Formats: sequence, C-alpha cells, structure tokens
Amino acid sequence: MTSGSQDSTTMADTKTDPDLVALLGSRLCHDLVSPIGAIANGLELLELTDGASEEIALIRGSVQAALARIAFFRLAFGKASDDAVVSAREVRDTVDAMYRETRTTVKWLDQDDRPRSELRLACLALNCIEVATPWGAVVEVSRNPNAWLFHVDAKRLKIDAPLWQGLGRGDLPSDLQGSEVQFGILARDCRRLRRPISVSADDTHLSLLV
Repeated sequence: MTSGSQDSTTMADTKTDPDLVALLGSRLCHDLVSPIGAIANGLELLELTDGASEEIALIRGSVQAALARIAFFRLAFGKASDDAVVSAREVRDTVDAMYRETRTTVKWLDQDDRPRSELRLACLALNCIEVATPWGAVVEVSRNPNAWLFHVDAKRLKIDAPLWQGLGRGDLPSDLQGSEVQFGILARDCRRLRRPISVSADDTHLSLLV
C-alpha cells in the first residue's frame, strides 16, 4: 500500500503533467474579472448621470481593491508559462493597489522585469507573509542573483511555528487550511525547482528567502 502510494505521487509530480491548481487559479481569475469589471463600468455610468457621491466612491474603492487582488492572485496562483515576462512596473502597480487600503506597506525594491514563473514564487511568499501580519507590517521585497528576499518589520507578528517550519522543510502540517494553501503551493513549487526556503522569525521580525 505504501509503495503504491509513493509510486503514484512520483508519477503525478512530473513536469509533463498539467498543473491543475494553476489552471484552476487562472480560470477563477478570468471568470471573476468580467463581472467585476462590469460593475466598474456601471459605476462610471452612474457617476455620469447622477454625479459622484460618497456611496459610489465607497463601492468604487471596493471594486478597485477586488480587481487588484484578482490581478495579484493571477500572478500567485495562475498558470505561469516559461517564456512570459512581467515588467517591474506592472508588479509594483499591482502590489501597491492590493495593499493600498490595508495596514501593510509593501516596498517592492526589485527593478528588473522577471519571468512570470519567478514572480509566482514572490507573490506566493507575500501571500504567506499576510498570514503572519494580520495587524499590519512593513515588508521589503528584494532580489539577489539566486533568490527573493523578504524582510518584515511589525509591532507584532502571528507566527504559526509548525506552518513556517514546515515551509522551510517542505513538510507541511497535514491539517493545512484553505487560507494557508499558499504555503503548500510555494513549498511544492520550490521543491520542484530545487530552490531552498529559509525562514527566521521572532515576535516582530521575519526574514524569508525563497
């Protein structure tokens, strides 16, 4: 029984198999953009006919935040082709828009255009950091020749030790929650790429190398 399970896992974890998780992420983001975009267009018509109001401004802010998060999720969870490249400006704009109305500030220091497959790792890592920073933080994202570097400063961090230790080892808890799926995907992708993950954290600081 055990041997058969291991063989199945090995066969399913080959580069030739489609990444169903990434395809699902792409499909969901694609399907959500159209109706939310239609709401944004409807708000523009309301502003033209009825003028601006606090209520419309509130709805517009929520719509813009939703579109920004979908764009971010597309980078983090969508399918990343090997030859697709994303500009540093597009990434900064996406990250700035997503965190604009939150208590977290993300400083995207990388100035280079990157393959989308590389940005996927960075966005997954940012999504992991969100779990540790429910009260807000300042996050600096930089890049050396081999890895992404994340430095997090906060007044208080919420560190689930087994979760972060499992990320570093690639051996995550078996009771992973839906809100923590990014940990599993990041660990899987880095394992496939033979990219080590290094984590160090205390009550107010977290450093992550991916």
